[in-house]
Amino acid sequence: MDVLKSSRMTKAVIAVTLIVAITACSGTPQQVEPTTGPAATVAPPIPQVPSGPQLQLAFATSDYSVGPNRLAFGLIDSAEGPIRDATVEVQTFMLSPSGQQEGPVETVIAVFREWPVSPRGIYTVQLNLDREGSWGIGIIASQPNGNVRSTASPVQVKGISSTPQLGSPAPRSVTKTLADVEGLDQITTDVNPDPDLYQMTVAEALDTGKPLAITFSTPAFCQTATCGPQLDVLKDLKATYGDRANFIHIEVYDNPHEIEGDLRNAVVAPALAEWGLPSEPWTFIVDGEGLVQAKFEAFTTRDELEEALRAVLP
Repeated sequence: MDVLKSSRMTKAVIAVTLIVAITACSGTPQQVEPTTGPAATVAPPIPQVPSGPQLQLAFATSDYSVGPNRLAFGLIDSAEGPIRDATVEVQTFMLSPSGQQEGPVETVIAVFREWPVSPRGIYTVQLNLDREGSWGIGIIASQPNGNVRSTASPVQVKGISSTPQLGSPAPRSVTKTLADVEGLDQITTDVNPDPDLYQMTVAEALDTGKPLAITFSTPAFCQTATCGPQLDVLKDLKATYGDRANFIHIEVYDNPHEIEGDLRNAVVAPALAEWGLPSEPWTFIVDGEGLVQAKFEAFTTRDELEEALRAVLP
């Protein structure tokens, strides 16, 4: 049988019959590491997806609310590891309390973002989740070898985001600056800190009328090993756009010099609560009017951040 034709037929079957059999999770996710969702089921007697290693979906994002949402995720082959070469179709399904599904509500092709610091990467997609409640995220991954597989996972969509809503005023946090401490080691765990990122409080930066890029991360104590690379991306953007926008790094911990390798000594910086962060790292893009125009949970490549930053530059 023609492999390409077979692949197209299989994809069509999956697209029609992808049943998101999931139980809504209660509460607000507080994960730091990505979670793995259950595989989707296909209702008999419709043909099953071709047999092969299990496909797992690992979310890197956790804060979903009504409106535009950035979804970042990895796909993992149980036999070969992370998948980088697939064309990935993302479908959304609205789920009722009785278990009925509506959809697909939206179908979008994800973009693979290669990480500069390792052979890994992540898929991202912009989704419009227009109602509060339980949603299913369905994935159809088509690889160049003709292998087509599906998986799915639930997400809870809140009426209001835990983090600042897009289009809302950025919190006017009075964050620590170099003027408040005796040295950079008291304000950041970055081994190669850029003093320019610690010159202004968030409130002061908002008063300048310039766009603002803020990264919350802790390079030395990051739970996902991406905080240092994320801060490097911020530095790189500052080197290019520092005359047109402000750039601030906020260390996750308020007392990095007192931790001494033991997080029981750590005090979380007040700004994390003010911004409602459930995980780290996070990066926000704020326009010259002080409104949040883009937000990114987990590691985000320069290309993705630069696109959002350029959209708010004067």
